[in-house]
Order: sequence, then C-alpha cells, then structure tokens
Amino acid sequence: MSKKLISMAAVTGVAAAAVLVPVGSAGAAPLICDPGSKTVKWVTTGSSRVLTHKVESYEKGYSGGSRTVTKTLTHEKTITSGRSISGGAAAGFGVKKVLTSLDAHVEGAYTHEKAKTRTKSVTISDTLTKKGDYFFYRGTVKATGTWQGFRCDRGTKWIEQTWGKAQSFSAQVDGAVRCGDSVRKKSLARLVQDKYC
Repeated sequence: MSKKLISMAAVTGVAAAAVLVPVGSAGAAPLICDPGSKTVKWVTTGSSRVLTHKVESYEKGYSGGSRTVTKTLTHEKTITSGRSISGGAAAGFGVKKVLTSLDAHVEGAYTHEKAKTRTKSVTISDTLTKKGDYFFYRGTVKATGTWQGFRCDRGTKWIEQTWGKAQSFSAQVDGAVRCGDSVRKKSLARLVQDKYC
C-alpha cells in the first residue's frame, strides 16, 4: 500500500471515530437535584418566648425554708402549629414536611404536626427554699417563618411551586422562679423575671 493510501485510511479512521461521539453531550446541563424531588427553603425564620398561662406570685418576701407550693394558673394564650399556603396548591408540601424543615432551621425542638397548646388551667408545684419573691409560670417557645416550596424539574433546576407561612411551638415549660436567681438569658424563667421582678 502506498504512503498516500495509508494516510487516507488513517484520516478515514479518525473521522469514523468522531462520528461515534454522542451528539449534544458536551452541551448538556449538569444534574443538580433528583428529578421530581421537593425541597423547602426559608426566606425568614425566628423564635420568641410566650407565656401561655397567667403568672402567679407566691408570698412576696418569702421568709425561706423548704416548702412545696402548688399554684393554679389560668390560660391566657393559645399557640398554634401549622403551615399556610399563600401561592399555588399544596403540591406535596404537607404540614409535616414544612414544620420538620422549620424545626431544622430554628434552634430548638418543635412539633411537626398541626396542633395547639393546651387551653385549660394547669396546676404547678415547685419547692421553694430561699428567701425572696417567687413567680409561677407556664409557657413555650414559638417558631415562625416564611417558606418557599421548590420542585426539581428534570434534574437541572429547581422550580418554585408554592409559598406561605408556618408556625410551631416547643414543649411547654413550667415552674417557679425567684427574683435574683441566675437563669439562662433566653429562658422562660428569665422572661418572667424581666416582666415581674
């Protein structure tokens, strides 16, 4: 075979190999999500302490000595847990999905179901030991947020489906706190001290 024919065969082989490359693969968009999957993103989130029952005092100026005291606190505020839809249909963004996501974005442990705090009066018992002014309380921490629900199209981008607001609350806390006691700055006991002491 002449050098010319060998050269032509080599060129033909290269051209044939080039034809085997899938057309358009170089320009395909990269996959960033699982097709059809959904995610919740938060525009705003926050939390606040709420006293759900009326605060009651016990013998201002308690003289001291160990004594177990019981107080009945009447209901004042009801905190609800749930999510609202402001744009579009629910589209698979149920209450549990949204509230679980809210819980993950706000420090604390909040309910993942539609619910509300107890509305009945409650009986609180605590043991007083030191001299001072005591206040009995019951409350919870409320979490709130504005959310957006996104759906993954074919794996290349997230498409907004709906949006709304959500609110939840943590386990209720009760007890008695003495004015002047050292308590956590963000606790319900500290809120009572700030308001009543």
